[in-house]
Amino acid sequence: MTREYSVFKKALLFFACLFLGASLISCSKQNDKPVKTILKAAISPSIPPFMFVENNQLVGMDYEIFKGFCDSRGYECKTESYDFQGMLGAVSSGQANIAFSGISITEKRMEAMEFSNPYIQNGWSLVSLSKRNIRITSLAQLKNYSIGFPTGAVFMGYVKDVWQPKGIYKVSQVKLYPAMSDVLTDLSNGNLDLMFVDDSILISYVNNQKLPLQTSLDIDYADKLGFAFTKGSSIREDFNKYLSELGPEKLKAMEAKWSGKPEVAIK
Repeated sequence: MTREYSVFKKALLFFACLFLGASLISCSKQNDKPVKTILKAAISPSIPPFMFVENNQLVGMDYEIFKGFCDSRGYECKTESYDFQGMLGAVSSGQANIAFSGISITEKRMEAMEFSNPYIQNGWSLVSLSKRNIRITSLAQLKNYSIGFPTGAVFMGYVKDVWQPKGIYKVSQVKLYPAMSDVLTDLSNGNLDLMFVDDSILISYVNNQKLPLQTSLDIDYADKLGFAFTKGSSIREDFNKYLSELGPEKLKAMEAKWSGKPEVAIK
């Protein structure tokens, strides 16, 4: 082996090492890019104005809040759809980090999950098709009608704890459905007389979807809604902070945007 060849070989080895080192550094830099934490959300996308599908896209007040939180905190947000009962089960079992779709805060639910601070308060109504013009002037009349709502909805607790003990309406009389859309279908087909809804949902159905509904009875109850989290959630406190950053006026504007409240005229 000549001296010139030996020098050439060493130089070639030197430059090869430089190239390999540069490649390793480059790969290392690429691998050092921060990986976003994924927040898994359980939803029930048939509950306007809170969570629904429009033009094949998830939309609604709750979704706007959730997306804004993820964007502001650098999370990657993923959603999985369930019926209402399944959504609650997903967050209580830890399959999801958070659940939202117009969820009422109740003591019973707080045994299995934690809630954000309330972001909206609603009243409740029993509604019927406008053409049937059902007007409830006495609670004693309720026995003459079928009442329906989705399985897992907060209304069942009211029937069980308030109406049933007073002999007004029995739990066994309630017609339960997988989703609010199924309740509406039976109501429209004449297979259901009255549907239990909260005010924001009713306003959205009438003003945005132009459904021919009317209020048959206002329920004397104030319902507070919140986002549900798994027990011991590490993000709930920061989420509450985000709600505070939005503030009540912004939240009211979002509710009006998705429900059509400025146009409300339902009675």
